[in-house]
Amino acid sequence: MNSRLVDDAIVLRPFIQQRLRPALRNPATFASLTTVGLFGASLALKLVGNLVLSRLVLPDVFGLMALVTIAVMGLTLLSDVGLAPAVVQHSKGSNPDFLRTAWTVQAIRGIAIWVGCWMAAPLVAKFYSEPILIVLIPIVGFTAAIEGFASTGIMTVQRRLKPTAMITYNVLSQFLGTVVTCVIAYFYPTVWALVAGGLVASASRMLSSYLLPCEIRHRFGWNPEFARDLFHFGKWIFLSTAATFFAMQVDRMVLGRIGSLETLGLYTLATTIAMLPVLLITHIGDYVMFPLLARSARETPEKLAAEVAPVRGRMLGFGLIMNVGVFAVAPIFFGRLYGAQYADAGRLCQWMVFAGWGSVVSGLAVQTLKAVGDVRSMATGKMIRFIATIPCTLIGFTQFGLEGFIVGYTLGIVPEHLWNVGKLWKTRLSFPLQDLAYTLAFTAAIIVLHQFGTTVVSSAVLVCLVSGVTLAAVYWIENRARGNLATQSV
Repeated sequence: MNSRLVDDAIVLRPFIQQRLRPALRNPATFASLTTVGLFGASLALKLVGNLVLSRLVLPDVFGLMALVTIAVMGLTLLSDVGLAPAVVQHSKGSNPDFLRTAWTVQAIRGIAIWVGCWMAAPLVAKFYSEPILIVLIPIVGFTAAIEGFASTGIMTVQRRLKPTAMITYNVLSQFLGTVVTCVIAYFYPTVWALVAGGLVASASRMLSSYLLPCEIRHRFGWNPEFARDLFHFGKWIFLSTAATFFAMQVDRMVLGRIGSLETLGLYTLATTIAMLPVLLITHIGDYVMFPLLARSARETPEKLAAEVAPVRGRMLGFGLIMNVGVFAVAPIFFGRLYGAQYADAGRLCQWMVFAGWGSVVSGLAVQTLKAVGDVRSMATGKMIRFIATIPCTLIGFTQFGLEGFIVGYTLGIVPEHLWNVGKLWKTRLSFPLQDLAYTLAFTAAIIVLHQFGTTVVSSAVLVCLVSGVTLAAVYWIENRARGNLATQSV
């Protein structure tokens, strides 16, 4: 027995020394692994919290909170000037005067969002015929004022490609907010439990952000030159996030107007689960891919194309596995864990997986554009998506109901991605064949799973098979790409 263990150790030693240790020492790989691990903890917290709340409150509570979130998120995104991306991308993003100017803008913006919530609340309440929104929206909007005074350490660790500390404090704040929400909901099962949990989480995030490594002592400051740079970069971020908000929230806006709060609550829960892969890929993109490519664009632009392809391949492969997994477990998850009143959310979740995959593919192109500083093209793409989404969703809803609406929402992503691919093609940072190959693989996996994944066991086997094949393909493609690059260099 001992000799076998020794033999195994001898066999594994070259792999550990040549592959595993260098990979773990690579900042991008380590950051990706920690991001995935911490996001998994965040995901577990979200799922447990939703499960507990589903036993304590009715679906219409989730629907009412969705309307509040739309209003507050809308004001937040419509005032986004891209402070964090500017700090990461700008050559003087570590300059104390630059950071103090950014922090001043951040604080003013947070207060402005809160004031905007007071002004918008009566209009939103009248539009949705829910008078309680007049009170709920300003109270929830206070979270923006709180987080406006968060430390610039959040931006600094992102620039340094060290997201572990930042994501850790986010997870801890989420945990505290979830505990408070569930405890209050146990005694008082209304929307106010969700409101209280959100306020506690925001306060926790703001206070704990000052534990992150920071390069300045926080005080108000203003440098006109840096302010111009921030707003020049941020004007396109503003247009991009504004269009993104309307394109991605138009479904909830319409359902909140034409459907019941219960329907909106079910749809919101389904979308929350279906978009988990998108959130994870976005986290890795924001905290790993974007800073890594932005640094390469600043320091070694000639090597940027060689770095983009393998990074995209890994993220597409990981996104494929996650989306297929969500498709497989959604009916079981909602039907058995949430109960009969949430069973329809499983079917809606499966339809939303297609929109999730489209968002993953499109999001990688967006991260690349942002890394090279082409935020104008990124903003234009988002506006194209918004314009295309409206007729697609309305036609789909009119002809085929809620499923058609989701299909229309998915089709709205296509013109944005085609625009981004065209812009990246000029800089040789576009990989349409890679996108097409992974999309075909994703479609084939969904078809096979739909046809043969009729039981829990068969679904699990098929997901494992898809995962294995995908990882093998990613590994093979990366090795082939490295070989081609080596040949070209010789």
